Amino acid sequence: MNFNIQSSHRNAILLLSLGLSCISTFTFGQGINEQVTVTAAFEPTISETAKLSISPSPDETVVKLPVMTYSVKPLQMETTLKPDNITPVKLVGEPVKKLYRNYARVGFGNYTTPYAEFFANSLRSKSYSFGVHLKHLSSSGKIKDYPKSSNSLNLIQLSGQKFTENHTISVGAGYRRNVAHHYGFIPEEAEMVFNEDSLKQRFNRLNFSAGIKSNYTEPDQLNHRVGLSFNNIGDLFQTRESLIRVNTRLDKRFELFDLTEYQVLALEADLRFTGYKDSTLKQSSSVITLKPSVSTEFEEYRLLLGFDFSVQIDSASKVYLSPFAEAQVRALEDAIVITAGITGGLTRKGFDILSDVNPFVQSVLPLKYTRDRFTFYAGARAKAGKYIDLSASFSTSSIENEGFFINDPDQPLLNRFTLIYNDGNVMKGRFEAGFHSGERIRITAFASFEKWSLTNDEMPWHRPVTSFGAEGSYDIQKKILVKAGFITNGKQYAQLPSPDRDGDYLTRTVKGYTDINLGVEYRYTKLLSAFLNMSNLMGSRYHLWYNYPAYRFRIMGGVSYSF
Repeated sequence: MNFNIQSSHRNAILLLSLGLSCISTFTFGQGINEQVTVTAAFEPTISETAKLSISPSPDETVVKLPVMTYSVKPLQMETTLKPDNITPVKLVGEPVKKLYRNYARVGFGNYTTPYAEFFANSLRSKSYSFGVHLKHLSSSGKIKDYPKSSNSLNLIQLSGQKFTENHTISVGAGYRRNVAHHYGFIPEEAEMVFNEDSLKQRFNRLNFSAGIKSNYTEPDQLNHRVGLSFNNIGDLFQTRESLIRVNTRLDKRFELFDLTEYQVLALEADLRFTGYKDSTLKQSSSVITLKPSVSTEFEEYRLLLGFDFSVQIDSASKVYLSPFAEAQVRALEDAIVITAGITGGLTRKGFDILSDVNPFVQSVLPLKYTRDRFTFYAGARAKAGKYIDLSASFSTSSIENEGFFINDPDQPLLNRFTLIYNDGNVMKGRFEAGFHSGERIRITAFASFEKWSLTNDEMPWHRPVTSFGAEGSYDIQKKILVKAGFITNGKQYAQLPSPDRDGDYLTRTVKGYTDINLGVEYRYTKLLSAFLNMSNLMGSRYHLWYNYPAYRFRIMGGVSYSF
């Protein structure tokens, strides 16, 4: 009930307020509504004010930091380590290839050519090595239009070495027997009667050598080498020659100047005594040579300087002095090595050397010393990648008393050779390239030249200007080995007496030739194999010496065995 009375009072008050508002609005809305305009000059003014002359400034507060003291108490952190087990690396080296003491090889070919060769060697040893080499090769074939041309080779060679902590002692001895026939003429064209037995020539050679050399591992030791050798040769026509040679070398490191880390001083001494006898004379001669030198290395560079002091002692003594020098640079971790230098010296080509080069020489020869006034040489070798090897060399020389083979004009059949000597200059060059892929593929090729310029414009008799060739091998699954190659020699020249033997000479050309060879080896087992070799596949009759043709197509088959 009270709630209703209060609500009625509030409603009455609201109505009263609303009524008063309407009356007030109506009353003021009925006032005067007029507009008054005042015309006068307007002068705005700003009243003067009093300004403060005080600049504000911040209050300065000084804070005094207290002195702090502290200390560090060491405390070791406890840790535990439990390493894992590491599996040890197993070093697996290449298996050591089994060696066999003996190796035998026998075969037979056309032109009635038996062949046998035997090698015997000691197995791996840190204290010694020993070897034996035996060989027989002969041929009884005939060459059309020419007399008997049979030849043979028999050889035995022994070698041994003793290894100590600091030295190696070497000993060797051998015997070699060569038989040849002077078949260099056509019997139908000969104007004399001859006996084939008179064409036979036989050379018996003996050799012996002994030496000792140091193998120090310390670089400051006095390195030394001493060698002694003896060679003897005799033929069917009473020619004998013996050569005794003693050679020694000493070298040691020194620090003589500071330009390089060290220098090597060396002294090489060489004594050669030769005794010679033929059917007309007997003579002896000696050559003493001393070669002091100094060498040094600096990073990739190497330098060698010295001189050759030689004394020739025979009927008259002569002294020769020849300086020598060599510089070498290695680049790209020895992938490229370049060498250049100058040298000279004195040599003697005796009956032993000459008859080995040309088995058809006369037994009585004019033997002289050959002097190399100077030789300038340069060369380089390089590796092009992993499989290719390259090398090149060039030299130019001034030579005194160089010997050349000519057909002996005192021989009615012109089937034996003698020597003439000449002075001149020679340029030589050789380039080689090789490719190898392990033991499976191997290929090598070369090209060379030898250009002479002699006094009196003479020809370099029996010296071809150019020569080149190649050889290669291919191993098929280590079961079949195929080899092939060729060699080509350019033309050469021969000097012959005029037909009436009046002292004039004729020049004849010996044509160049190409010899192609091919070989196949089948390995039945690792120890037993069979081979077939062929040469001169073109079947050409080329001449190595004037009027000395070689055999045409040649073939030989055989077997080899290791045990």
